[in-house]
Amino acid sequence: MKRTILASAGLVLLAACAAPSHHHAHGVSTDPHGATSFMTADTSSQASAQTPTGESIARDADGRPYSNALLGSALPPLSGTMADGSVFDPTSLDKWTVIHVWGLWCGDSMADAPYTAALVNAIAQDPDLEFLSIHTPYTASHTAPKDMFGKHGSVAAFFDSRGYSFPTLIDDDASLRQALEIKWTPSYLLVDPDGIVRGYRTDLSVAGGEPVKDFLKDVARVKTEWKTAIGEKPSIGPEGAMGLTGAIPFNTSAIRAAFPEYEVVPDQLTSEGDLYPVFNIVAGMDTAPLYVVESDWSLGQVHRVSTSHPDVAGPAGEHIDLFRLSALPQADQAACLNGVDESAALLVCNEMQNGARFQRVFKSLNDGRDAVLVRMAYYPAAPEATD
Repeated sequence: MKRTILASAGLVLLAACAAPSHHHAHGVSTDPHGATSFMTADTSSQASAQTPTGESIARDADGRPYSNALLGSALPPLSGTMADGSVFDPTSLDKWTVIHVWGLWCGDSMADAPYTAALVNAIAQDPDLEFLSIHTPYTASHTAPKDMFGKHGSVAAFFDSRGYSFPTLIDDDASLRQALEIKWTPSYLLVDPDGIVRGYRTDLSVAGGEPVKDFLKDVARVKTEWKTAIGEKPSIGPEGAMGLTGAIPFNTSAIRAAFPEYEVVPDQLTSEGDLYPVFNIVAGMDTAPLYVVESDWSLGQVHRVSTSHPDVAGPAGEHIDLFRLSALPQADQAACLNGVDESAALLVCNEMQNGARFQRVFKSLNDGRDAVLVRMAYYPAAPEATD
């Protein structure tokens, strides 16, 4: 779903992308205190900031807004038709999502294209982050195809001509632009899993440093702050372990994206006399890993995430060395089997969900009357075979 985004600026319509009173070179910021950074609050205290008549948010000298009116508020309902002709599914917005608002008519959107392309590719490595593009007109009075799409006639036709394929919602009457309080194109909104807008920024192309990496760092920071605020604790279950909720590549970037608030430490695991590389997920100064991430080398992806750390909670709130087999529902106990190989002399209880497997491993107590939980593990579903 997430592929390379716009890489060409060969368009007929390269109109101004802000209020008509602002004229500037596309993809350029001339204001030394410009609105070109990631924002989680209004930052309009700069001397050059001016608030246009009828607006509540100040802009910089080039017309870029210093904030978005929805910051800290709920994302309005989104609906419409996708560029591929399908109907947009609002229930798909159930994770952290970067919403990119742009237009084929906008020179600043085209200048931003290479940076957006890199952003989309990076987001594809993060199972806890989604991307949604919204193609919008300049205003409600510029919705004719020639105004919105130029010589291409549609976003779908443009994608076909360039070989692109990524989710794009078409705002055919500027109602989404208005609902999202978009005063500049392109704009990026960061939305949390509860549907609250947590971050905003304008063009990546006008930022210094490494815009895409810096933007993703800002996203990771906001995610960490959000998790801390809601008191999220380390967990594992049939749906995954923290941000690792499906099959992802077994590499440092993907693992760090799945566990952004923890240290990712390369290590080795001994199995049947052989050494295998793994990643240990470590919290702060703790020497014991919260999780151990192992690979399926035939697929180059994560095969298993396991934990024996007492701070990690299972799906029912169970913890290592505290939870007893007798507390497991009878139906689940009936599915337990004697372990083999690394689990020899242990009792292994598997639970399947949507092709993924969650495993509890118990060790018998000395009196033999019960068993205690000693390990939990998550096995992502294998990817579907492709022709």
